[in-house]
Amino acid sequence: MQVSPFRLAIVSAAVIAIGAAASMAQDRSSDANRRAYDAWKVRIDRSRHTPLALNQDEPDEGEESSEPPTDTSSTIESEEDMAEPAPILWKGFLYGDQHFRDKPRPIGAPLYFEDPFINSDLRPFFMWHKFPKSGALKGGQLTVYAMQARVALTERLQFMASADGFSHIESPILDDDTGANDLALGLKYALIVDHENEFLLSTGLRWRLSNGHANTLNGNVDELSPFVTMYKGVGKWNFMADVVGRIAMDEHQGNHILSWDAHVDYELFENFFPLLEVHGLHYLSNGDRLPLDIGGGDYANIGSNNVAGTSSFWGSIGFRWNIVEHISWGAAYEFPLQDPQNNDIFEQRAISGLTITF
Repeated sequence: MQVSPFRLAIVSAAVIAIGAAASMAQDRSSDANRRAYDAWKVRIDRSRHTPLALNQDEPDEGEESSEPPTDTSSTIESEEDMAEPAPILWKGFLYGDQHFRDKPRPIGAPLYFEDPFINSDLRPFFMWHKFPKSGALKGGQLTVYAMQARVALTERLQFMASADGFSHIESPILDDDTGANDLALGLKYALIVDHENEFLLSTGLRWRLSNGHANTLNGNVDELSPFVTMYKGVGKWNFMADVVGRIAMDEHQGNHILSWDAHVDYELFENFFPLLEVHGLHYLSNGDRLPLDIGGGDYANIGSNNVAGTSSFWGSIGFRWNIVEHISWGAAYEFPLQDPQNNDIFEQRAISGLTITF
């Protein structure tokens, strides 16, 4: 199934409308703040350069001056000016929220584990996945090559392209084949931003299209995926978690799924973060498409008729390394947290990828 121009037009129009509205609000806020600051600065400058009146005594050495100290504020002001890049078109466009730019990104469950950060980046990744021999696919493996892209529209709003690329599948009951993956597009918005306490809460909506290659378990059903995701930093520790709904647009062709992910890492050495993650998903409904007891996990949604009420759990162990400014590399090995015979299509997995942040 090809991507409908009408669908892409809707997504593009929504992105442009929201981005324009947000930029207008940002510009009005920035202008108001700039006018207030300029007026305050004029008053301070006048008070500094106004000579003493003839009948006005100079303050004693021990007397506290009423003039507010300026050295500290000037230093802070100059540091902020150096740290914040010049706006492109409007504040936050492409740069997003630079405070969280270098925080480690999650690695496991890359198609659905969405971090809450609002930045622009590219994330090429490779994933090798092994199917359990005791499962419906009778063993085999899957390799995925993909390039995710995210664009900050403002400091709080981001456009996402979180699924694309192609996959190669090998299985005793399927023909070995290579084909395109489904495309997933969406928007993410930061609801709560607290730099002082290192906390961020975001929400968003992802639309996975059914345009992929059927023989690689793609191209089955359109899927809407609302999510909530959070970050909390405590010293050298970083914590992330999300909850994701996966709503099949045709309940006969796909399954409704609820998934969740949790991440913790620690800066063991400068810019090097060992990490642990836990992932899970639960099937909320049956489809009518295939008479199977597997649903595709976090890779696909195949509409099986015997999965409702079942769950799959797996963990990740790996690292994230900030190689140089703007570029980090992450790798993880993923393993089942329950018997692979009852863990959908999951037996084991390895992931490696770069994050290139603007």
